[in-house]
Amino acid sequence: MTDETVGEALRRWRAQRRLTLRQLAKKVNYSHVYIWEIEKDVKAPSLEFVAACDSSLQAGGQLIATAARARPADPTPTLDDLGLTFAQQWSEGLDIVTSLWRHDAGRRRFLHDAVYASAALALPVRQWLTLTDQPSRSAVPSGDAAGAETIRAMTRTFRTLDNRYGGGQIRPAVVRYLDAGVTPLLRNATSPTQLGEPTLSAIAEMTQLAGWLAYDTCEHGLGQRYFTQALALASAAQDRPLGAEILAAMSHQAIFLGEHRPAITLAEAAHRTATRANIPALAAEASVMRAHAYAQLGDEKTSTAALNEAEKVFENADRANDPHWMGYFDEAYLAAISGHCFRALGHQSRAERCARRSLDMNTGYVRGRLFNQLLLARSHVLARDVDQACTVGNQALDLAEQISSARAVTYIDRLVRELNPWRTDARVKEFSERARLVTAQAA
Repeated sequence: MTDETVGEALRRWRAQRRLTLRQLAKKVNYSHVYIWEIEKDVKAPSLEFVAACDSSLQAGGQLIATAARARPADPTPTLDDLGLTFAQQWSEGLDIVTSLWRHDAGRRRFLHDAVYASAALALPVRQWLTLTDQPSRSAVPSGDAAGAETIRAMTRTFRTLDNRYGGGQIRPAVVRYLDAGVTPLLRNATSPTQLGEPTLSAIAEMTQLAGWLAYDTCEHGLGQRYFTQALALASAAQDRPLGAEILAAMSHQAIFLGEHRPAITLAEAAHRTATRANIPALAAEASVMRAHAYAQLGDEKTSTAALNEAEKVFENADRANDPHWMGYFDEAYLAAISGHCFRALGHQSRAERCARRSLDMNTGYVRGRLFNQLLLARSHVLARDVDQACTVGNQALDLAEQISSARAVTYIDRLVRELNPWRTDARVKEFSERARLVTAQAA
Protein backbone atom coordinates (compact mmCIF):
# COMPACT_ATOMS: atom_id res chain seq x y z
CA MET A 1 0.00 0.00 0.00
CA THR A 2 2.95 2.33 0.52
CA ASP A 3 3.39 2.56 -3.27
CA GLU A 4 -0.20 3.61 -3.91
CA THR A 5 -0.95 7.07 -5.20
CA VAL A 6 -3.69 9.05 -3.52
CA GLY A 7 -5.90 8.42 -6.55
CA GLU A 8 -5.36 4.67 -6.39
CA ALA A 9 -6.04 4.56 -2.67
CA LEU A 10 -9.18 6.68 -3.06
CA ARG A 11 -10.49 4.44 -5.86
CA ARG A 12 -9.81 1.32 -3.77
CA TRP A 13 -11.60 2.70 -0.70
CA ARG A 14 -14.55 3.90 -2.79
CA ALA A 15 -14.85 0.43 -4.36
CA GLN A 16 -14.72 -1.23 -0.95
CA ARG A 17 -17.60 0.97 0.22
CA ARG A 18 -19.47 0.26 -3.05
CA LEU A 19 -19.99 3.92 -3.86
CA THR A 20 -20.20 5.46 -7.30
CA LEU A 21 -18.36 8.66 -8.10
CA ARG A 22 -21.61 10.60 -7.86
CA GLN A 23 -22.51 9.04 -4.51
CA LEU A 24 -19.13 9.94 -3.02
CA ALA A 25 -19.37 13.42 -4.55
CA LYS A 26 -22.66 13.98 -2.75
CA LYS A 27 -21.17 12.84 0.57
CA VAL A 28 -18.09 15.08 0.43
CA ASN A 29 -19.68 18.01 -1.46
CA TYR A 30 -17.20 17.95 -4.34
CA SER A 31 -17.91 17.45 -8.04
CA HIS A 32 -17.78 13.86 -9.35
CA VAL A 33 -15.59 15.12 -12.20
CA TYR A 34 -13.07 16.48 -9.69
CA ILE A 35 -13.04 13.13 -7.85
CA TRP A 36 -12.52 11.30 -11.16
CA GLU A 37 -9.54 13.56 -11.90
CA ILE A 38 -8.08 12.79 -8.46
CA GLU A 39 -8.54 9.04 -8.93
CA LYS A 40 -6.83 9.22 -12.32
CA ASP A 41 -3.99 11.26 -10.74
CA VAL A 42 -4.72 14.09 -13.15
CA LYS A 43 -4.92 16.55 -10.24
CA ALA A 44 -3.24 16.69 -6.85
CA PRO A 45 -5.92 16.76 -4.11
CA SER A 46 -6.06 19.24 -1.29
CA LEU A 47 -5.63 17.88 2.23
CA GLU A 48 -9.10 19.18 3.05
CA PHE A 49 -10.58 17.03 0.25
CA VAL A 50 -8.59 13.97 1.37
CA ALA A 51 -9.77 14.49 4.96
CA ALA A 52 -13.41 14.69 3.82
CA CYS A 53 -13.04 11.47 1.80
CA ASP A 54 -11.23 9.72 4.66
CA SER A 55 -14.13 10.55 6.99
CA SER A 56 -16.90 9.65 4.53
CA LEU A 57 -15.24 6.37 3.53
CA GLN A 58 -14.37 5.52 7.16
CA ALA A 59 -10.74 4.98 6.19
CA GLY A 60 -9.47 5.60 9.72
CA GLY A 61 -6.81 8.10 8.67
CA GLN A 62 -5.25 5.81 6.05
CA LEU A 63 -6.14 8.06 3.12
CA ILE A 64 -4.64 11.01 4.97
CA ALA A 65 -1.48 9.00 5.65
CA THR A 66 -1.27 8.04 1.95
CA ALA A 67 -1.58 11.69 0.97
CA ALA A 68 1.14 12.65 3.47
CA ARG A 69 3.51 10.00 2.08
CA ALA A 70 2.78 11.07 -1.48
CA ARG A 71 3.79 14.68 -0.84
CA PRO A 72 7.21 15.80 -2.04
CA ALA A 73 9.92 16.14 0.60
CA ASP A 74 9.77 19.93 0.57
CA PRO A 75 6.33 20.87 -0.77
CA THR A 76 5.04 24.33 -1.41
CA PRO A 77 1.77 24.45 0.49
CA THR A 78 -1.32 24.94 -1.68
CA LEU A 79 -3.86 27.52 -0.64
CA ASP A 80 -6.51 24.86 0.06
CA ASP A 81 -4.13 23.01 2.37
CA LEU A 82 -2.56 26.05 3.99
CA GLY A 83 -2.08 25.52 7.70
CA LEU A 84 -3.40 21.94 7.90
CA THR A 85 0.03 20.42 7.42
CA PHE A 86 2.09 19.57 10.51
CA ALA A 87 5.53 20.22 9.07
CA GLN A 88 8.53 18.41 10.51
CA GLN A 89 11.23 20.37 8.66
CA TRP A 90 12.05 23.87 9.88
CA SER A 91 12.04 25.54 6.44
CA GLU A 92 8.72 23.95 5.47
CA GLY A 93 7.07 24.85 8.76
CA LEU A 94 8.34 28.42 8.53
CA ASP A 95 6.84 28.81 5.03
CA ILE A 96 3.50 27.42 6.14
CA VAL A 97 3.00 29.46 9.29
CA THR A 98 4.20 32.77 7.83
CA SER A 99 2.05 32.20 4.71
CA LEU A 100 -0.93 31.60 6.98
CA TRP A 101 -0.32 34.87 8.81
CA ARG A 102 0.28 36.79 5.58
CA HIS A 103 -2.84 35.56 3.81
CA ASP A 104 -4.96 36.06 6.93
CA ALA A 105 -3.66 39.60 7.45
CA GLY A 106 -4.56 40.26 3.80
CA ARG A 107 -8.11 39.04 4.55
CA ARG A 108 -7.93 36.38 1.85
CA ARG A 109 -11.43 35.03 1.44
CA PHE A 110 -10.38 31.41 0.91
CA LEU A 111 -9.07 31.24 4.50
CA HIS A 112 -12.17 32.69 6.08
CA ASP A 113 -14.37 30.33 4.07
CA ALA A 114 -12.19 27.33 5.01
CA VAL A 115 -14.16 24.32 6.22
CA TYR A 116 -13.39 22.65 9.54
CA ALA A 117 -12.13 19.14 8.68
CA SER A 118 -12.21 16.88 11.73
CA ALA A 119 -10.58 14.03 9.81
CA ALA A 120 -7.54 16.24 9.21
CA LEU A 121 -6.87 16.28 12.97
CA ALA A 122 -5.64 12.69 13.03
CA LEU A 123 -2.27 13.28 11.41
CA PRO A 124 -1.04 16.25 13.52
CA VAL A 125 -2.14 14.52 16.74
CA ARG A 126 -0.29 11.36 15.76
CA GLN A 127 2.80 13.36 14.79
CA TRP A 128 2.69 15.31 18.06
CA LEU A 129 2.44 12.17 20.19
CA THR A 130 5.19 10.45 18.20
CA LEU A 131 7.54 13.36 18.74
CA THR A 132 6.70 13.92 22.40
CA ASP A 133 6.95 10.23 23.26
CA GLN A 134 10.62 10.41 22.30
CA PRO A 135 13.24 11.54 24.84
CA SER A 136 13.74 15.29 24.92
CA ARG A 137 16.40 16.62 22.62
CA SER A 138 19.30 18.64 23.95
CA ALA A 139 18.06 22.00 25.15
CA VAL A 140 17.96 24.69 22.52
CA PRO A 141 19.91 27.80 23.58
CA SER A 142 17.85 30.60 25.06
CA GLY A 143 18.21 32.87 22.01
CA ASP A 144 16.74 36.36 22.26
CA ALA A 145 15.21 36.39 25.75
CA ALA A 146 14.10 40.02 25.37
CA GLY A 147 12.30 39.19 22.12
CA ALA A 148 10.50 36.28 23.76
CA GLU A 149 9.34 38.45 26.65
CA THR A 150 8.08 41.13 24.24
CA ILE A 151 5.93 38.58 22.41
CA ARG A 152 4.64 37.17 25.69
CA ALA A 153 3.76 40.66 26.93
CA MET A 154 1.84 41.36 23.73
CA THR A 155 0.04 38.02 24.05
CA ARG A 156 -0.97 38.82 27.63
CA THR A 157 -2.32 42.19 26.50
CA PHE A 158 -4.26 40.68 23.60
CA ARG A 159 -5.63 37.92 25.84
CA THR A 160 -6.85 40.44 28.41
CA LEU A 161 -8.58 42.44 25.68
CA ASP A 162 -10.10 39.28 24.21
CA ASN A 163 -11.59 38.27 27.57
CA ARG A 164 -13.00 41.77 27.98
CA TYR A 165 -14.22 42.61 24.47
CA GLY A 166 -14.38 39.33 22.52
CA GLY A 167 -12.45 37.91 19.59
CA GLY A 168 -14.23 39.93 16.91
CA GLN A 169 -12.54 43.15 17.98
CA ILE A 170 -9.12 41.73 18.85
CA ARG A 171 -8.37 39.16 16.15
CA PRO A 172 -7.30 41.57 13.35
CA ALA A 173 -4.70 43.20 15.62
CA VAL A 174 -3.23 39.84 16.65
CA VAL A 175 -2.92 38.67 13.05
CA ARG A 176 -1.29 41.93 11.97
CA TYR A 177 1.22 41.65 14.81
CA LEU A 178 2.10 38.08 13.84
CA ASP A 179 2.52 39.03 10.20
CA ALA A 180 4.39 42.31 10.65
CA GLY A 181 6.15 41.75 13.98
CA VAL A 182 6.89 38.04 14.23
CA THR A 183 7.45 37.01 10.60
CA PRO A 184 10.73 38.99 10.30
CA LEU A 185 11.97 37.35 13.49
CA LEU A 186 11.30 33.89 12.03
CA ARG A 187 12.67 34.74 8.62
CA ASN A 188 15.96 35.91 10.10
CA ALA A 189 16.48 32.57 11.86
CA THR A 190 18.07 29.78 9.87
CA SER A 191 17.14 27.15 12.48
CA PRO A 192 15.17 26.69 15.71
CA THR A 193 18.48 26.79 17.56
CA GLN A 194 19.08 30.36 16.50
CA LEU A 195 15.70 31.47 17.85
CA GLY A 196 15.80 29.46 21.08
CA GLU A 197 13.05 27.61 22.91
CA PRO A 198 11.62 30.59 24.86
CA THR A 199 11.03 32.58 21.66
CA LEU A 200 9.55 29.58 19.85
CA SER A 201 7.21 28.94 22.79
CA ALA A 202 6.17 32.59 22.86
CA ILE A 203 5.37 32.50 19.13
CA ALA A 204 3.44 29.24 19.58
CA GLU A 205 1.43 30.78 22.41
CA MET A 206 0.42 33.80 20.34
CA THR A 207 -0.42 31.55 17.37
CA GLN A 208 -2.65 29.49 19.66
CA LEU A 209 -4.35 32.71 20.80
CA ALA A 210 -4.99 33.58 17.14
CA GLY A 211 -6.62 30.16 16.76
CA TRP A 212 -8.79 30.75 19.82
CA LEU A 213 -9.86 34.14 18.44
CA ALA A 214 -10.82 32.58 15.10
CA TYR A 215 -12.80 29.97 17.04
CA ASP A 216 -14.56 32.76 18.95
CA THR A 217 -15.51 34.45 15.66
CA CYS A 218 -16.75 31.06 14.40
CA GLU A 219 -14.19 30.93 11.58
CA HIS A 220 -13.63 27.31 12.48
CA GLY A 221 -11.55 26.13 9.52
CA LEU A 222 -9.18 29.04 10.11
CA GLY A 223 -9.05 28.32 13.84
CA GLN A 224 -8.16 24.70 13.14
CA ARG A 225 -5.26 25.81 10.96
CA TYR A 226 -3.90 28.16 13.62
CA PHE A 227 -4.15 25.49 16.31
CA THR A 228 -2.31 23.02 14.07
CA GLN A 229 0.53 25.46 13.43
CA ALA A 230 0.70 26.39 17.11
CA LEU A 231 1.12 22.69 17.88
CA ALA A 232 3.93 22.45 15.34
CA LEU A 233 5.69 25.45 16.91
CA ALA A 234 5.26 23.99 20.40
CA SER A 235 6.85 20.79 19.11
CA ALA A 236 9.82 22.72 17.75
CA ALA A 237 10.14 24.42 21.13
CA GLN A 238 9.82 21.09 22.99
CA ASP A 239 7.10 22.79 25.04
CA ARG A 240 4.98 19.82 26.13
CA PRO A 241 2.72 21.75 28.54
CA LEU A 242 1.81 24.27 25.83
CA GLY A 243 1.19 21.42 23.39
CA ALA A 244 -1.24 19.85 25.88
CA GLU A 245 -2.99 23.21 26.26
CA ILE A 246 -3.34 23.55 22.48
CA LEU A 247 -4.78 20.04 22.21
CA ALA A 248 -7.29 20.89 24.98
CA ALA A 249 -8.30 24.03 23.05
CA MET A 250 -8.78 21.93 19.92
CA SER A 251 -10.96 19.56 21.94
CA HIS A 252 -13.00 22.54 23.19
CA GLN A 253 -13.62 23.65 19.61
CA ALA A 254 -14.54 20.13 18.47
CA ILE A 255 -17.14 19.86 21.26
CA PHE A 256 -18.65 23.20 20.24
CA LEU A 257 -18.98 21.89 16.68
CA GLY A 258 -20.52 18.59 17.75
CA GLU A 259 -17.43 16.60 16.75
CA HIS A 260 -17.46 14.62 19.97
CA ARG A 261 -15.37 11.59 19.00
CA PRO A 262 -12.47 13.72 17.68
CA ALA A 263 -12.85 15.85 20.82
CA ILE A 264 -12.29 12.77 22.98
CA THR A 265 -9.18 11.83 20.99
CA LEU A 266 -7.80 15.36 21.38
CA ALA A 267 -8.57 15.44 25.11
CA GLU A 268 -6.88 12.07 25.63
CA ALA A 269 -3.79 13.28 23.76
CA ALA A 270 -3.79 16.42 25.94
CA HIS A 271 -4.09 14.33 29.10
CA ARG A 272 -1.28 12.01 28.06
CA THR A 273 0.98 14.97 27.31
CA ALA A 274 0.08 16.87 30.50
CA THR A 275 0.68 13.79 32.64
CA ARG A 276 4.12 13.24 31.14
CA ALA A 277 4.89 16.93 31.62
CA ASN A 278 3.83 16.58 35.29
CA ILE A 279 1.33 19.47 35.23
CA PRO A 280 -1.64 18.12 37.26
CA ALA A 281 -3.95 21.11 36.68
CA LEU A 282 -3.44 20.73 32.93
CA ALA A 283 -4.26 17.01 33.20
CA ALA A 284 -7.44 17.99 35.07
CA GLU A 285 -8.40 20.36 32.26
CA ALA A 286 -7.94 17.56 29.73
CA SER A 287 -10.09 15.23 31.84
CA VAL A 288 -12.91 17.74 32.09
CA MET A 289 -12.85 18.22 28.29
CA ARG A 290 -13.14 14.46 27.92
CA ALA A 291 -16.04 14.47 30.39
CA HIS A 292 -17.82 17.18 28.40
CA ALA A 293 -17.51 15.25 25.13
CA TYR A 294 -18.84 12.04 26.69
CA ALA A 295 -21.71 13.96 28.29
CA GLN A 296 -22.71 15.27 24.89
CA LEU A 297 -22.74 11.67 23.67
CA GLY A 298 -25.02 10.71 26.57
CA ASP A 299 -22.42 8.45 28.19
CA GLU A 300 -23.11 9.35 31.82
CA LYS A 301 -20.87 6.71 33.38
CA THR A 302 -17.71 7.68 31.48
CA SER A 303 -18.44 11.39 31.75
CA THR A 304 -18.96 11.22 35.51
CA ALA A 305 -15.79 9.18 35.98
CA ALA A 306 -13.78 11.74 34.01
CA LEU A 307 -15.32 14.59 36.01
CA ASN A 308 -14.48 12.89 39.30
CA GLU A 309 -10.92 12.37 38.12
CA ALA A 310 -10.61 16.03 37.11
CA GLU A 311 -11.91 17.26 40.46
CA LYS A 312 -9.66 14.95 42.45
CA VAL A 313 -6.54 15.87 40.49
CA PHE A 314 -7.38 19.58 40.63
CA GLU A 315 -7.96 19.55 44.40
CA ASN A 316 -4.56 17.95 45.01
CA ALA A 317 -2.64 19.93 42.40
CA ASP A 318 0.30 22.08 43.42
CA ARG A 319 -0.28 25.16 41.25
CA ALA A 320 3.16 26.63 41.95
CA ASN A 321 4.67 25.02 38.85
CA ASP A 322 1.83 25.88 36.49
CA PRO A 323 2.78 27.65 33.24
CA HIS A 324 2.08 31.38 33.27
CA TRP A 325 -0.85 31.02 30.83
CA MET A 326 -2.84 28.62 33.09
CA GLY A 327 -4.22 31.21 35.48
CA TYR A 328 -7.69 31.06 33.91
CA PHE A 329 -8.17 27.41 34.92
CA ASP A 330 -9.65 27.67 38.40
CA GLU A 331 -12.61 26.44 40.45
CA ALA A 332 -15.03 28.63 38.48
CA TYR A 333 -13.82 27.27 35.13
CA LEU A 334 -14.04 23.69 36.35
CA ALA A 335 -17.54 24.34 37.69
CA ALA A 336 -18.64 25.80 34.35
CA ILE A 337 -17.60 22.76 32.32
CA SER A 338 -19.08 20.48 34.98
CA GLY A 339 -22.33 22.41 34.63
CA HIS A 340 -22.33 21.85 30.88
CA CYS A 341 -21.81 18.13 31.50
CA PHE A 342 -24.71 17.85 33.96
CA ARG A 343 -26.97 19.92 31.74
CA ALA A 344 -26.23 17.68 28.75
CA LEU A 345 -27.01 14.65 30.93
CA GLY A 346 -30.29 16.20 32.09
CA HIS A 347 -29.35 16.74 35.76
CA GLN A 348 -30.96 20.13 36.27
CA SER A 349 -30.21 20.75 39.94
CA ARG A 350 -26.55 19.77 39.64
CA ALA A 351 -26.19 21.86 36.49
CA GLU A 352 -27.70 24.87 38.27
CA ARG A 353 -25.41 24.48 41.30
CA CYS A 354 -22.34 24.31 39.08
CA ALA A 355 -23.51 27.28 37.01
CA ARG A 356 -23.92 29.38 40.15
CA ARG A 357 -20.45 28.38 41.37
CA SER A 358 -19.00 29.27 38.00
CA LEU A 359 -20.12 32.88 38.42
CA ASP A 360 -17.73 33.28 41.36
CA MET A 361 -15.05 34.23 38.88
CA ASN A 362 -12.46 36.85 37.94
CA THR A 363 -14.26 40.05 36.92
CA GLY A 364 -11.91 40.49 33.96
CA TYR A 365 -13.46 37.51 32.16
CA VAL A 366 -16.47 39.34 30.77
CA ARG A 367 -17.12 36.92 27.92
CA GLY A 368 -16.69 33.97 30.29
CA ARG A 369 -19.24 35.49 32.69
CA LEU A 370 -21.64 35.89 29.76
CA PHE A 371 -21.24 32.21 28.86
CA ASN A 372 -21.73 31.13 32.49
CA GLN A 373 -24.88 33.23 32.84
CA LEU A 374 -26.25 31.59 29.72
CA LEU A 375 -25.43 28.20 31.23
CA LEU A 376 -27.41 29.17 34.35
CA ALA A 377 -30.31 30.42 32.21
CA ARG A 378 -30.37 27.16 30.25
CA SER A 379 -30.36 25.17 33.50
CA HIS A 380 -33.49 27.11 34.49
CA VAL A 381 -35.07 26.07 31.19
CA LEU A 382 -34.47 22.45 32.17
CA ALA A 383 -36.48 23.19 35.34
CA ARG A 384 -39.15 24.88 33.19
CA ASP A 385 -38.59 28.05 35.21
CA VAL A 386 -39.24 30.55 32.42
CA ASP A 387 -39.14 33.60 34.66
CA GLN A 388 -35.64 32.88 35.98
CA ALA A 389 -34.42 31.81 32.53
CA CYS A 390 -35.45 35.15 31.07
CA THR A 391 -34.14 37.15 34.05
CA VAL A 392 -30.67 35.56 33.90
CA GLY A 393 -30.78 35.60 30.09
CA ASN A 394 -31.28 39.36 30.13
CA GLN A 395 -28.29 39.74 32.46
CA ALA A 396 -26.28 37.83 29.85
CA LEU A 397 -27.55 40.15 27.13
CA ASP A 398 -26.31 43.13 29.15
CA LEU A 399 -22.80 41.69 28.81
CA ALA A 400 -23.32 40.65 25.18
CA GLU A 401 -23.89 44.30 24.28
CA GLN A 402 -20.29 44.99 25.35
CA ILE A 403 -18.46 42.34 23.32
CA SER A 404 -18.02 41.00 19.80
CA SER A 405 -18.21 37.20 19.82
CA ALA A 406 -19.92 34.99 17.25
CA ARG A 407 -19.65 32.14 19.74
CA ALA A 408 -21.71 34.18 22.21
CA VAL A 409 -24.33 34.68 19.51
CA THR A 410 -24.52 30.91 19.04
CA TYR A 411 -25.07 30.31 22.76
CA ILE A 412 -27.74 33.04 22.93
CA ASP A 413 -29.51 31.53 19.93
CA ARG A 414 -29.52 28.14 21.68
CA LEU A 415 -31.22 29.67 24.71
CA VAL A 416 -33.84 31.33 22.50
CA ARG A 417 -34.56 28.01 20.78
CA GLU A 418 -34.87 26.22 24.12
CA LEU A 419 -37.42 28.82 25.23
CA ASN A 420 -39.43 28.32 22.04
CA PRO A 421 -42.06 26.06 23.72
CA TRP A 422 -43.07 29.16 25.75
CA ARG A 423 -42.86 31.56 22.79
CA THR A 424 -46.36 32.97 23.46
CA ASP A 425 -45.33 33.98 27.01
CA ALA A 426 -44.85 37.76 27.21
CA ARG A 427 -41.53 37.39 29.08
CA VAL A 428 -40.15 35.05 26.42
CA LYS A 429 -41.37 37.29 23.60
CA GLU A 430 -39.62 40.28 25.16
CA PHE A 431 -36.40 38.37 25.78
CA SER A 432 -36.34 36.82 22.30
CA GLU A 433 -36.84 40.19 20.62
CA ARG A 434 -34.08 41.79 22.66
CA ALA A 435 -31.80 38.81 21.93
CA ARG A 436 -32.41 39.29 18.21
CA LEU A 437 -31.35 42.95 18.40
CA VAL A 438 -28.29 42.27 20.58
CA THR A 439 -26.98 39.35 18.52
CA ALA A 440 -27.26 41.37 15.33
CA GLN A 441 -24.50 43.60 16.73
CA ALA A 442 -22.45 41.11 18.75
CA ALA A 443 -21.25 38.78 15.98
